[in-house]
Amino acid sequence: MNIPLFLGYRTILAQFAALIVLWIIFTFKGLSTAVDIWWNNEIFNHGFLIIPVSFYLIWVNRANLRNLTITPSLFPAVVILGLILLYIVGLAGDIRLFLHVATFAMLPVIIWGLVGHHIAKRLLFPLCFILFSIPVGEQLIPYLQQITADGSVFLLKLTNIPNYRTGLYIEIPQGRFLVAEACSGVSFFIASIVMGSAYAYLNFQSGYKRGTFFLFSMVLPIAANIIRVFGIITIAYYTDMEYAAGADHLIYGWFFFAFVLILLLGTGELFREKKTGRTPPKQVHLPVEKRYFPSIVMSSLLLLGFLWGSLLTQSSPLVAPPSLHIASIQNANCASFIWAPEMLNPDQEKQFSLQGTNCKTSVYTAWFSENGNELISDSNRLFNKGRFSVETFDSVKVNEHTFPTIYLTTPNDEKVLVTHWYVINDTLFTSAARAKFYQIALKMAREKSSGRIWVIGTRQSDLRPSLTRLFDAGVIKAD
Repeated sequence: MNIPLFLGYRTILAQFAALIVLWIIFTFKGLSTAVDIWWNNEIFNHGFLIIPVSFYLIWVNRANLRNLTITPSLFPAVVILGLILLYIVGLAGDIRLFLHVATFAMLPVIIWGLVGHHIAKRLLFPLCFILFSIPVGEQLIPYLQQITADGSVFLLKLTNIPNYRTGLYIEIPQGRFLVAEACSGVSFFIASIVMGSAYAYLNFQSGYKRGTFFLFSMVLPIAANIIRVFGIITIAYYTDMEYAAGADHLIYGWFFFAFVLILLLGTGELFREKKTGRTPPKQVHLPVEKRYFPSIVMSSLLLLGFLWGSLLTQSSPLVAPPSLHIASIQNANCASFIWAPEMLNPDQEKQFSLQGTNCKTSVYTAWFSENGNELISDSNRLFNKGRFSVETFDSVKVNEHTFPTIYLTTPNDEKVLVTHWYVINDTLFTSAARAKFYQIALKMAREKSSGRIWVIGTRQSDLRPSLTRLFDAGVIKAD
């Protein structure tokens, strides 16, 4: 055995082990929340396999590393610094997307710093494949629902099956169907992309063929899901709802999912490039340059990031909600409104009918102290998704503020127009992103970041009179 080579490997492995331990300690919240999502959300069950598969892809690619030297580099430490800042921002604002991106992007950058530029370039795909660990993609669900509904209605019209569409509801003479979140095909979509990219890397040599197959793995699940939903509605139409209703279409969905994966891999096999040449050696011994400074710098950055994050996550004193002055605009004689938001654990909430609107407009407000709850979160919903579906999005401008609006509908064709905004430190925000980053800045400065959300739902055709009334009453204060 080459003793210097063995000692070099032992040194680099020790550095790698130390950095992995520090990475786990620093990104523990990012890792734990990601694992929780992998376990509890079937869309992301594949997350448990990504890192093992990535290391397997590195192993099968080892023959391409011959004649290279392991040369630790300092430049990736700059990238790690940026990822640490992203993680801290995610920690301060409890933005899990930032936490997960920083967590799983940091691992390949650490490997890059330890092995150097030339080896990292040869291992670019296996290292980038680690990013599939990030549980992201649910944001695509509303768009995939719309695409699926559009495509299904188009096919129904081609086959002359009578139908009427309201938002995401598709009605035929035999019954009504909802293109729900489970029908969006997002599981098909993500799984197909992950498998398609790995298959393309292992079985194609040219970048053109790899890119083409990757695009095919994106288009196939979308088209297949449209056909699946169309098929379910068609079966229900011709069997008078005896089949393809209730649990039937979920069972069909699993069989269809398996069929899509078989079709994806079968298509790949038709065009797979057969590898030629000598069998790669079982072992590849790479010379190692002894450089400790890059790993020391990366370790120091992870330790400093951990200390900074610990400081930010210390609890702040509870902030009492300010008084509400709504007596002059509240109509106590109205019955319950058909619409209500769904907020997670607010400190205070209130819903009332707005005077002068004939009980057609309801105003909701909730206060979040940011202690055990979040003002701006995906868990806070502006409507009940089981009862309403989105028809379209728009905006309305009042007093120099542009308010985003959502047109909602129910299966009974009841229409509700909804808008919302946030108030933090007496500052009005109609953009959730701007409000969130304002909160993050406050938290990083160790200042109070509590705030209030206001939501209006109306059965009138225009939101301007209701918004103007709230401005005139001083409930909404212009900047």
